Amino acid sequence: MSAIFATTQTTNIIRPFNTDISFTPKECIEVTILEAPSSPASSSSSADDETESSARFSRHFDVPSLTDEELWEPWFAFPSRPHMTLHRWAEGNKSQLDMFIHNLPLSCPPSLYPLFLTKCRWTLTSLKILVLGSILLIRGVNHGPQMGRTLFGRIIGDRYNDLMAFRNQNQHYAKSLAELFEDEEVIRRSVEEARCLQIRGNELFTQGKYEASLEHYGMALIKLIPWDTASLPPSLSYKTGFQEIDQSLFLSIALTSIRICQTLPPNYRSHLTIPGSRLYRLSKASCDYISHSPISGDAGEEQVTLAYRLESLAREVAEVLKIDPSEVEDGKRVREVRRRFERD
Repeated sequence: MSAIFATTQTTNIIRPFNTDISFTPKECIEVTILEAPSSPASSSSSADDETESSARFSRHFDVPSLTDEELWEPWFAFPSRPHMTLHRWAEGNKSQLDMFIHNLPLSCPPSLYPLFLTKCRWTLTSLKILVLGSILLIRGVNHGPQMGRTLFGRIIGDRYNDLMAFRNQNQHYAKSLAELFEDEEVIRRSVEEARCLQIRGNELFTQGKYEASLEHYGMALIKLIPWDTASLPPSLSYKTGFQEIDQSLFLSIALTSIRICQTLPPNYRSHLTIPGSRLYRLSKASCDYISHSPISGDAGEEQVTLAYRLESLAREVAEVLKIDPSEVEDGKRVREVRRRFERD
């Protein structure tokens, strides 16, 4: 797991996973990300990890099979309607998932499991696109056609072309695993590329180059397209290190955007200003991604709690009304619903 720490002006070192953390309005929280997560595949005990992974997830439902077209579909599904924005699209998908969960019976029918994962996939995809778009805005890309060309053409489109070209050139991968959602070799390769970019981002962060650090985290996220924890089989997500780096990157982005906001002059930090609004939305979308990721099993509860605490801090810095403590349950319910499906 990545080593993520926050330090205050009093030089106290605090681990965000510690539930005793409290942030006061007068403290300036300085965040230092010390190291990127290491993939279980890169450790000397990879064989043991794979055995543990198989045992850990052997009783779980299989993730419904996805063709490559189905896996890529939400990435190119942004609705071209007047007044539609990335934020509204992501909020709409998130609301549909929350409403679906709210209307589920206590005993989850297995027939609804594929629909649940589909709604999770669309929510996570739109949130990831929103995060990438927010990073582009902070880096100076304008709204409108330039944003569309850069985000959906150069970033997502090029990622699609590069990934599919790599698979076509390496037919021995495609012969063993026909579909992208279960192609272990390609996923493992992408995770390692993302990990290298995250390590570089961490180095830039420790040097105080927060915008450059944020850009590297964004490039690392691109390497994880088009997968998420709703599309990958749980054992494969764990074994390849995808689950770990996917979650840690969004926590890193939330922490970094808060740190950038804290370095702004006080009159630019509010969500009512353009810089403050963009940074707050980036933090919130990153935390929403964590809380709406359907991590299988008992893993990830600490990450949801940390995401809630980071969102609370982002609201404080951006002068947004405080979040209702009961809202953290919305995110925890996503993982609880997956456990209910797997139990029932």
